[in-house]
This record gives sequence, C-alpha cells and structure tokens, in this order.
Amino acid sequence: MVKKKTKKKARKRLTPLQKIRKELGNLEALHAKEEAIVEKITEIIEEEEEKDIEVINENWEGTD
Repeated sequence: MVKKKTKKKARKRLTPLQKIRKELGNLEALHAKEEAIVEKITEIIEEEEEKDIEVINENWEGTD
C-alpha cells in the first residue's frame, strides 16, 4: 500500500498590524450592536414613561 503525500494548504499569516485591524473591526461591529441595543431599551423606557403620564393625566381629570 502506497501512501499519498497530501499538500498542506499554506496559511496566510497575518502581520501584527493586520491582526490589530481585524480586531478593531470586530470591536467596531460589537459597538454598533451595543448602540442598537441601548437605543431599543431607551425607546421602551420612553414608551412606558409616556403610558405612565397618560394614566396620571386621566386620573387627575376625573378628580374635579
């Protein structure tokens, strides 16, 4: 039985600068996701605060 020699794929090694750029890109993407989450949470809070104000106003209108 003859063993075939398989060629290993040459991995392109990244330079330190390329590694930093890649990680910075990952960090920027994460930051964008964080901003979107914060925006959604803020919207939910504002909606709930508006509902609370409406309920308070309705209660005040009926107490004349």
